[in-house]
Amino acid sequence: MSPTTSTSTSKEPSAPRDAKVMSARTRQRRTAAASVVGSILEWYDFFLFGASAALVFNKVFFPDVSPFAATLASFATFGLGFAVRPIGGLVLAHLGDRIGRRPVLILTVILMGVGTLAIGFLPTYHSIGIWAPILLVLCRMMQGFGVGAELGGAYVMSTEAAEAGKRGFYGPLPGAGEFIGVVIASGAVAAVSTLPEDDFLSWGWRIPFLASAFVVVIALLIRNAAPETEQFEEARDSGMREKLPVLAAIKTRPKAIALLIGSGCATAIASYAIQGYLPSYLTNQLGLSSGTSVLGITIASAVSILTIPLAGALSDRVGRKPVMIGGAVAITLFAYPFFWLVDTRESWLIYLAITVAFALMLNSIFAVTGTFYAESLPTEVRYSGLVFVREINGVIFAGTSPFVATLLVDAGGDRPWYLAGYMALAGLASALCIWRLPETAPVRNFSPSGD
Repeated sequence: MSPTTSTSTSKEPSAPRDAKVMSARTRQRRTAAASVVGSILEWYDFFLFGASAALVFNKVFFPDVSPFAATLASFATFGLGFAVRPIGGLVLAHLGDRIGRRPVLILTVILMGVGTLAIGFLPTYHSIGIWAPILLVLCRMMQGFGVGAELGGAYVMSTEAAEAGKRGFYGPLPGAGEFIGVVIASGAVAAVSTLPEDDFLSWGWRIPFLASAFVVVIALLIRNAAPETEQFEEARDSGMREKLPVLAAIKTRPKAIALLIGSGCATAIASYAIQGYLPSYLTNQLGLSSGTSVLGITIASAVSILTIPLAGALSDRVGRKPVMIGGAVAITLFAYPFFWLVDTRESWLIYLAITVAFALMLNSIFAVTGTFYAESLPTEVRYSGLVFVREINGVIFAGTSPFVATLLVDAGGDRPWYLAGYMALAGLASALCIWRLPETAPVRNFSPSGD
């Protein structure tokens, strides 16, 4: 009797442990899916706006000024979204640290989706005059308000839900989702840009914006089914919540916050110069088809869907900093060769330049930053602190990048060498900031206290 009883007793604890492991893995997968789908919508929205700013908005919303001034006005509207992002990001991230990640990320999907869908219905300048660009600006502000807390929250959710040794892989999956959104959006833009120019400018450009409704519905269904992260629940239940999380993050970690902001300047400047300004440069300066840059970015984005998780997994093995510094240095070295290849006007060389810059170099930083930022901050301020870092970086570097690129190329006599120098300096600045920060992997005690 006793041996039997002893055997039975020794086996009893295994079932709850197995159930807990399975539950954690299910939570990890569902959280990853919820994080990715919102990021798909975010960059679907933003790629559409960036491409349309270069190809459409300057003609249908700002037609009564010179082409150069119209392009600047379009890119200024593009940049306005980044100006609103910190406001929306901090307001919503505050709620994310107070009431939970999941409800806030449902709200971001609604804000982004409504803003994008509304653009598809906007009348043009010829229909209602000055109200057309005003309404465009309002829609852009709604997008920016929601986007401000989207990717940061997705990074937090996916990193918090991942197992300790797999945070480098799971953390950047929302970044891969962004490139899925780019592929979908660029494919839609490429399809409608094949229409005759009159049709494209009158109604064809609206189709991708209206189609965003399908992405919104899918994102809401998946995100609604996702669980809250255990780390937030533990912090909430233990009372470890700050009244003003962003102020607490800045007050307790001012140096780290500043260096984290600087670490992302290379990806912000280079990526938005390429995807935001390059379509205009290829069309206006080189006389190439507008579809050239769209297809190049589509190819690079498709490759990035694979390279982002690979770079993240590599950071689990060798550390976050080596991967990120390598990418920053590569951007510096490739800035001038990038434009040498682009200026050949050979389509396959342009595709190669965009793919190498995006899928290999930029993603070496981009794939790791979400996990790196999240691991650098404790649970109770993680959402707010991460969003603050990303959105301040966005205002200073990303949102201004197409506008600055336009000015630098014009100052250079329609040549891109000043812009290339700007990108190279950004790579060096990022490398130095990353080098000054502590390594966060492997993080064996990724606890709610951040210890």
